[in-house]
Amino acid sequence: MRRSLVILAVIAPAAARAEPLQLKLTHEPPPRHLKMRAGVRAAAAASAKLPAPVLAAPEPAPVTVRQEPAQIRDLQARVSARVNLGYVVDGTQSTPPPNADPRIHDTIRAYGFGEGYLSTHGVAFDSLSSYFAGKFQLVHQNLVYAPEALNADRNNGYIERPAPLATWFDRSGFEPRAAWAEVKDFLGSKTLAPLRIRAGQQYVYGPWVLHFYGAVVGWDGKLFRGTAYLGSYVPDYALAPSVPQSRPGVGGGSLRFDLRDLAHPIPITLAAESVNLTSGTNADTSNHNQLEIDWRPRRDFALIAQARQLANKFVNEHVQARARYKEVTNFVFDLTHRASTDWRWDPTVIDPDPVAARRYLDLGPVLPQLVASVRAGTLIAENIDVYLRGAAAADLARDLRDTYSGSYLEGGGALEVRLRRTLAIGASTLSRQQTNRDDQPMAEIIDTPDRPDAIPVNASAQMGERGFTEIGATARLSLGARKFSLLVEAYGRRTRYSQTYCAIVPPASDCRSALDTGIQQIGYRGGGRAQIDAWIGNNLRLFASYDLSTSLEFTPAITGYKSLRLMMEGIY
Repeated sequence: MRRSLVILAVIAPAAARAEPLQLKLTHEPPPRHLKMRAGVRAAAAASAKLPAPVLAAPEPAPVTVRQEPAQIRDLQARVSARVNLGYVVDGTQSTPPPNADPRIHDTIRAYGFGEGYLSTHGVAFDSLSSYFAGKFQLVHQNLVYAPEALNADRNNGYIERPAPLATWFDRSGFEPRAAWAEVKDFLGSKTLAPLRIRAGQQYVYGPWVLHFYGAVVGWDGKLFRGTAYLGSYVPDYALAPSVPQSRPGVGGGSLRFDLRDLAHPIPITLAAESVNLTSGTNADTSNHNQLEIDWRPRRDFALIAQARQLANKFVNEHVQARARYKEVTNFVFDLTHRASTDWRWDPTVIDPDPVAARRYLDLGPVLPQLVASVRAGTLIAENIDVYLRGAAAADLARDLRDTYSGSYLEGGGALEVRLRRTLAIGASTLSRQQTNRDDQPMAEIIDTPDRPDAIPVNASAQMGERGFTEIGATARLSLGARKFSLLVEAYGRRTRYSQTYCAIVPPASDCRSALDTGIQQIGYRGGGRAQIDAWIGNNLRLFASYDLSTSLEFTPAITGYKSLRLMMEGIY
């Protein structure tokens, strides 16, 4: 028995060693991938010793990204829509002086507003797209009985009392903003695939943002992009409901060559645009051309130059240089020159009379000016944003000066620190000093019913700000993009005005050494804002804002302003 056990002990290992020889393939070489089995066995053995799988933790990450509410909408959707509904309450506290007219202004006003758009892509026809947008407002006008007032007879002796805050919402109504249809790649040819045609009420971006009724034919190729359009201009402001309006005609086009798409790329883009306007209500016939060159020799540097013509004469030139350093530091330099022959408000207002009153806001005649600005921003330690800005303006006019084109020096900056991922605190400051605004000396001030105070000869240039300084602070809480955010902001402003009148006693020659007339020269203003922005899912947004302002130094009867805005936005 013992002899049998010895024989089995000798034969068993020999048989075990002999088994691999029986499985050897002799007809073809073994597969190459079998050489990795040793590594697989080693990795399996190493993973078997761990208490939990190493690769199990990252698996839920893709699911979280797909459910992230920050995704806006599906760009391939055939139909998309957005509707905004809002309600605003503006108010102020008023303490009118004795014997003042209580109808000077209203203390509260509420109005509703809304806007929305609807776009389609590939509905009815694969090549057809459409877009519709509009807005409306519902305003309650407060009327007061004043039969002696001007124009009161038109409303049975009632006049509208001014609102506490001046805004565009002065009457109820609906205003369409855009309604167009476009076809693209409708001929079934690859050669003509970049061709598109759009017709309806739309916008064109060129030397000026034009809103018009008409048609646009465009070509969107890689090397060449161009448009041609024709229609009638849509006046978006300063419309008197009782005055018939005739819209000026609009015609123009654009050309753009991107030389980076050549077989041997050149980092230059050339563009030219032209707009022609015919005469109409509040409009003059004019021709505007704009030339542009964009040079980007490196990824982190760009030089863009533009020049605009009016009646074949250059009236506005702009140069911008942008540079980036180590992905987090950016520099922007702008230089703009404006000639006295440039438009005052937009291309539809070309008036040779420098003192003609046009539109609701008269900014005076256009004067030549040169403005230079430098901006820089960087990120420090991944949680501190720093922004700096400096600007200077030079008044190039020799014989005529005004309030809005005066020379000035300006400097400011902002800082934001993110304490955690969700909390950020910031501060900002800005200061501007006018360099050619002087006080107006008056040797004698006469105030009688038959002879009012004298007005300075050059009132437009003398009256206004001599400088201001403002500071601000913000606190922002954010739980993520399109989730929930809270913003609290406070600001303060100090404004120094030029003295229009001052009593000078010889040998004094300016207002700095004149007698104190009691006319206030420095004004202070402060205020704050609280804002909440919350998303419920991906399709509903709630927004609320409350603004509060202190009283104005030069309007003591109004002790402050306040405004509450509520808005709801739905996206489909």
